[in-house]
Amino acid sequence: MIFQRHHIPPDETYNKDEGTKRFMYASMMLQLEEEAKARREERQAARRMKS
Repeated sequence: MIFQRHHIPPDETYNKDEGTKRFMYASMMLQLEEEAKARREERQAARRMKS
């Protein structure tokens, strides 16, 4: 499901060799972590603006 945001169908992901899948999942985890960090920083900045 997570690769659908990049328009990669699940069967294309699952048919990759194990090393490629690990790389894809690790890359996606990194991207999701960076997005979460950006959201946290935006919330913190918004709180500072209210203070």
